[in-house]
Amino acid sequence: MSLFKPFLAVIMLAMLSACATSGVSDYAQSEVNKVSITGNENRNEQLFRQEIQNLIKASDDQRYDLSFEITPNRGDDSIRMTVNYSVYDQKTGKVIITKSASSSVSIGAVSSEFSEEQAFVYAEERLSKLLAQKVYQRLLIHFSATESKS
Repeated sequence: MSLFKPFLAVIMLAMLSACATSGVSDYAQSEVNKVSITGNENRNEQLFRQEIQNLIKASDDQRYDLSFEITPNRGDDSIRMTVNYSVYDQKTGKVIITKSASSSVSIGAVSSEFSEEQAFVYAEERLSKLLAQKVYQRLLIHFSATESKS
C-alpha cells in the first residue's frame, strides 16, 4: 500500500500534464501566458519560478502577476512543502486567485547525517518543481473555468 500512493500520484500527474497540453483551450493557454512571476529568491523559490516559467510561454502582454511563498516543513523522515500563491489582475486591480498547494515526500533511511541532509535537499528541489507544475495546472483550470462562464 505504501508504494501505491506515490505510484498513483505519478500516474495522476502524468495524466494532468497530458491534459494540460492537449485538452486546454487556446483562450486558457493565452491567459496563462500573460502571467508574470514574482517571488522571493531562496533556492526552493528559485527552482519553483524557473519551472513555472518553463511551462508558461510568456507573451509581451503581461496582464497578471503571480506572487508566491514556499514553506518547507521537515519531519524526521519526511518533508512537506506548501506554496501559497496569489494572482493579481493588473487590468481590474483585483486579486483573482489566492490559494495554496502542498505536497510531501518520505525520505528513506540513510547511514550518515550528510547523506540525510542531501536527501532532504534533493527532496526539496523535486517538491519545488512539482509544486510549480501543480500551480501551472491550476492556472489552466482557472482560466478554462473563466472562459466557460462567459
